Amino acid sequence: MATAHSVELDSGGGVDGGGSSTTLLKGITHRSDIGLLSLFEHHNICKVGSHLKTPLFPIWVVCSESHFSTLFGLQRELVSSQHGCREFDLYYYDGLANQQEEIRLSISVGLAAAAAFSDDDDPDLTPPLEQCIRTK
Repeated sequence: MATAHSVELDSGGGVDGGGSSTTLLKGITHRSDIGLLSLFEHHNICKVGSHLKTPLFPIWVVCSESHFSTLFGLQRELVSSQHGCREFDLYYYDGLANQQEEIRLSISVGLAAAAAFSDDDDPDLTPPLEQCIRTK
């Protein structure tokens, strides 16, 4: 079960919402047990804080394409530091898709991953799940 409480961000209590209104944003004070990755962040609609992106356990709820799914790793070291593993596997589960088979994603980070993509790549061809993972 995912639970949280809200606290003020370090932004002085509000963020300019354009025009005369200010939107008060809230965050969490420490790393959660499980994380959150969102396609909305990729599209600059919201920002998921580092405490949710780097949970205590390598388990993330993924908000993508109008429903939630789960992404998890078997190596706890994946969340022990930001400079950890450079290549690792994550497993994806989407109950809404009536998934029957294991989906294992091999992830590369750092220079090797950057070399695989160029600025000329069409972002419309990037799968939404990959867009969510890249927000991490």
